[in-house]
Amino acid sequence: MSSEGFSIRPSQKKLEQPRRVRHGIRFRRKLGLEGLPWHAAAFVQAVEVGMPPDVRMLGMEYALAGQVANYTVTPGLVETAVQGRGVKPYVAKITVRPLSREEWDKVIERMAGEAVYAARLLTGEIPESIEECFAVVGRHLLPAPGDGLHTECDCGLEQPCKHVAAAGYLMGERIEVDPVVLFALRGLDGELLLERLQEQRTLQTSGISQAHATASTVEEDNGGLPPLEQCIADFWRPTAALEDAESAPTAEHVPHALLRRMGPSPMGGKFPMVGLLASIYDSIRARTAE
Repeated sequence: MSSEGFSIRPSQKKLEQPRRVRHGIRFRRKLGLEGLPWHAAAFVQAVEVGMPPDVRMLGMEYALAGQVANYTVTPGLVETAVQGRGVKPYVAKITVRPLSREEWDKVIERMAGEAVYAARLLTGEIPESIEECFAVVGRHLLPAPGDGLHTECDCGLEQPCKHVAAAGYLMGERIEVDPVVLFALRGLDGELLLERLQEQRTLQTSGISQAHATASTVEEDNGGLPPLEQCIADFWRPTAALEDAESAPTAEHVPHALLRRMGPSPMGGKFPMVGLLASIYDSIRARTAE
């Protein structure tokens, strides 16, 4: 073999490898795609439709090597930047059709009819029966025939390509640890979904006034009384007879008044602490009333 031929081979081999990405997003599941929960597996399978085995293998190699520079999830779109052999990363997209506001209203109303959905979602689980809730508007949470998933990439290769595969595998891994991202993909942020679900459950069980009531502030609740400094002389004297108190109208119940006064929890996490505590209080109240 000539020295000229020997000098060319390393450069050819180098060109076959993708450019490495510093601090790229890596696929970290030790079992690969094996053992994914049902919802993550369903998403990955939808991405792989029509994808040859060798493309899937290359896509997993890209995911394991951290070739995905970044990705974002917005209503209807997973958009990623995947570094290949080119100078610039390729833009790979996975799209689904979001639900409209009216469709979400009906889905949430259906979900609120059974406590299992709020309880399971608050623990980071998605029951398979949740698709029944989306069926009321003829839609799906996970990609399905007639309500499916589409992919595209600007790499110029036949679709779906290895860049799309890498994006799909990373999204599947994220769905496993953060399942409410599926709702964001369908058009409703996960925390907002839980808040609306809690409100709808209160509406169904307690009525409109309790579902939408807000705790009054001290200023709003003074009943038109004079300022405190004008009442010092009579502060310790009763102003009304005890029998008058018995005939006074009963104050309207405000659910979770203490939680409402405290406001959002400063603690981080995937799920709102206020919604979690409200669901626990409701469950205790329902069990006590049995």
